[in-house]
Amino acid sequence: MKYTGLLLASILPMTLAYEWRVGVGKDETTGRKGKGFDPSVITPQQGDYIAFEFRSGVHSAVQSTFDNPCVGNDGFNSGVHTVADDLDVDAPGLPVVRLLINGSEPLWFFDEAGGLCYQGAVLSVNPTSSQTPTAFIQNAAQPPKPKPSTSTTSSGSAATESPKTESDATKGNNGAASKGIAWLLTAAGLAMGAYGVVA
Repeated sequence: MKYTGLLLASILPMTLAYEWRVGVGKDETTGRKGKGFDPSVITPQQGDYIAFEFRSGVHSAVQSTFDNPCVGNDGFNSGVHTVADDLDVDAPGLPVVRLLINGSEPLWFFDEAGGLCYQGAVLSVNPTSSQTPTAFIQNAAQPPKPKPSTSTTSSGSAATESPKTESDATKGNNGAASKGIAWLLTAAGLAMGAYGVVA
């Protein structure tokens, strides 16, 4: 029985992670191809993942700062992803880059490759009452500030996984399907593990 407890302790943290699916190059108001991120505001917790899914066109997800939204801060950078224009907005197998969230402080992103940051192609992660998504979009419309000559900015609390593509069966708009599948697989694993230990 002690092995069941160890199994549960090792699997439980993985099942509590939530995957926030964010479409890059998808208009959140129409659900069609376009500028920006869909959704453009998310609130992940430590241990959750952001899955940046790239739509038709040339797009990237680059970390910036609240005060200078359209200039990278040497933090997370998904790299440039080019997706054929003739693909449907939610076509299977679109490129995905995952980002592990290691804290709860605000993070800020923009689509550098698409060149649409100044038009509001930004993502607010864990915004606060003093640093709101609306103010972030307003900051993006302003001319960028010069980047500091020394690289002393923090990249925030995030870690990157390598780029991947997925089948349509594993996708979900907000990660609810991913979380449900994780719980189901965990329950099945625990049941099999418990059966093997008891015997």
